[in-house]
Amino acid sequence: MKGKALRQEILERIESNWPTHIKELITDLGFEVDNTNIKKFVYHIRKLEEAEKVRVKRIGRALVAWPTEMEKLRVIHEMLKVE
Repeated sequence: MKGKALRQEILERIESNWPTHIKELITDLGFEVDNTNIKKFVYHIRKLEEAEKVRVKRIGRALVAWPTEMEKLRVIHEMLKVE
């Protein structure tokens, strides 16, 4: 699996199981967790972030991603909250 097909599969995994850690994505897709694959997945996740399809946050040394749609729902929830 390469290029856009891999990026699409990563997006589908993030949308179905969020928030998700990059190493979890790598193992779920059947790749070995090594520096090469980590860099490849980070590249694709960053491209998805540029396309505003996912949000990414670094928590310590971990890279965590979740769908942008969930972020939009969170913002709406905050706006509707009655204090």
